[in-house]
Amino acid sequence: MDNDNRQTVRKPPFSFLIRFVPIAAIVVLLMFLIPLLGNRHPLEDKPYYIEPPIAMKGSRIRFGQIDTLVNRGLRQFDSRNYEEAARILSKAHFLASVKIKEKETTLYPVDLRFYLGLAHFYRGEAEKGIPFLEEEEKQARREEKYPWYLAHLYLAAGHPDKARAALERVVELNGASASKAQQKIDRLPGAGK
Repeated sequence: MDNDNRQTVRKPPFSFLIRFVPIAAIVVLLMFLIPLLGNRHPLEDKPYYIEPPIAMKGSRIRFGQIDTLVNRGLRQFDSRNYEEAARILSKAHFLASVKIKEKETTLYPVDLRFYLGLAHFYRGEAEKGIPFLEEEEKQARREEKYPWYLAHLYLAAGHPDKARAALERVVELNGASASKAQQKIDRLPGAGK
């Protein structure tokens, strides 16, 4: 008889899920935070880090294969896939160098060496990128962006004197980055000399 008088307590359906609510909240939070934290660049905490420029949108020098490679490399650069950008832009640079050597053209695609040098910098090989930016800077002495970025590559490679000279060039050009360049000069080792 005792069994007949007992009331059975029915649990609401899916009540076991209540135990998983805190875990689900943590998972949802991580889904939002991981992409944000994952976009940080390993160089961001370094004093020489500088935000990458937005890649130009196209190249045309009348050599289809080179143009295609440059455009693919720029897309990779813009996506911050610097390993792949460096690989593709290196191929384009090689092919353009061959065309120049064979006298089929006299110029590299616009900013090819600039973005190739920066791709090396952002993948942690500033020393490898320096010659490309130096060449661009020699070709366009009135363009501020080349010495500006070159100074950061010099700093990353441990050449503060060269960085100072590049930053002084930016100040001399008196463009949009002149005041920032002067501030960086003032913070360089030996600035009080």
